[in-house]
Amino acid sequence: MHPGIIAVGNAKGGVGKTSIVANVAGIAALAGWRVLAIDLDPQGNLGTDLGYHAQPGNDEGESLRGAVLEATPVHLLRDVRPGLDVVPGGPAFAEAITSLASSPGTLARTIDPLAENYDLVIIDCPPAGGPIVDAAMIASKWLVCPVRADMASLDGVQLMARRFGPIRQSLNPELELLGVVLFDFARNATAILRDVRATLEADLGGVAPILPGPIRRSERSAFDMRRMGLLAHEYEERFVEAERVPLADRIAASRSGEAAPRYSASAPGLAADYLNLANAILQRVNDHEPAVV
Repeated sequence: MHPGIIAVGNAKGGVGKTSIVANVAGIAALAGWRVLAIDLDPQGNLGTDLGYHAQPGNDEGESLRGAVLEATPVHLLRDVRPGLDVVPGGPAFAEAITSLASSPGTLARTIDPLAENYDLVIIDCPPAGGPIVDAAMIASKWLVCPVRADMASLDGVQLMARRFGPIRQSLNPELELLGVVLFDFARNATAILRDVRATLEADLGGVAPILPGPIRRSERSAFDMRRMGLLAHEYEERFVEAERVPLADRIAASRSGEAAPRYSASAPGLAADYLNLANAILQRVNDHEPAVV
């Protein structure tokens, strides 16, 4: 088992799985790791977060479907960022769900040869659990569970925990729960954060640490980042550049009818949240076994 394969999942949608995969992958690549991101979601939203959705090389899960069903080579979208390759997901991959239900180890046999070329492989799992998520856990060394401050999201973590145990016991004894990510939390919601932490620690029996964060709530940043195909640190760079323009120049541009770009003031904080999370995840992976060089 390659020590750097991470599945990011929760049996509930809208908890930030794709955003976490995209940003951790991008930060790891920026730090010099060789990274492969794999999109197992038939919705293919990783392409929006990383900005390759409309690129000609995005096969929307077709080669991934072929690899699982027919053992054909997997198509890689190279250098989506320097050092970051992607296996695209999308509607075509949905055809592989039935096959994975009967033969969940097929995905591991697909991923293992690819993983040898990378320091980190991070997998974006679809919502609602099911055969794809089971197959991802069988193929992975680590599981990361994002959670929001709502009961449906907490229930999703509980469902993942119920599948985690049997898979670790009988199908992948090397699987470990790396931790839980608190996602989309208001920075002043200290009472909610405290309650969520207590609930998770009780439900998971203390076996999963709460990873650094939480990832703060910033609807404007999240909207802009997906619209532009930017990661949090890239969006922060745009914000900083815009702030460097002298106020007088911005006023003059506004009076002349020029549309000056505007960015969320929470950009630096959000970028810092993702950086702290990525550092914690990469350190845990690196401590287990040094990255391949």
